[in-house]
Amino acid sequence: MVTGNKIEELALLSEQIRGLTLKRLKELPDGFMNWRLNNSAMSFAHLVQHLIDVDDLFFKLSTTNAREFKWQLGSDEVPINVDASTYKTMLQTLKRYGKKRSTLISEFDDKTINDVLHDSEGNQMTYWWFIMRKVLEHETYHRGQIAAYLKVLKGEQ
Repeated sequence: MVTGNKIEELALLSEQIRGLTLKRLKELPDGFMNWRLNNSAMSFAHLVQHLIDVDDLFFKLSTTNAREFKWQLGSDEVPINVDASTYKTMLQTLKRYGKKRSTLISEFDDKTINDVLHDSEGNQMTYWWFIMRKVLEHETYHRGQIAAYLKVLKGEQ
């Protein structure tokens, strides 16, 4: 059972992960927000929107009575192209959402963090597990993807 101190640690971890993601995204050279490694890969802008969408799902599950979700994010998403102004706004949203996410996590109590959610395939998980697996680990995975793309753009090996 997850309790108070672990909830605060989780909120801090959430904040740190978002900070590292934003740090990587700041390394992107101007004009490359729509660059994709290949035709099936997400662009930087698409990855940012994807992380925003995951946060939106978390916010919905955390602030409403919804306890069931459909994980429809990922490779089935339609690629997006944005202009520089829109991308800048997306980054600001990602930063703002990072703070909101951390605050929401810190407001969980011992009971709520252990409440059960269900996905559309019938799998069960606690909020703790959802946050760890579907939110934080998922973002860490995509941050690695961003780092790898940046290396390709910079010609590093």
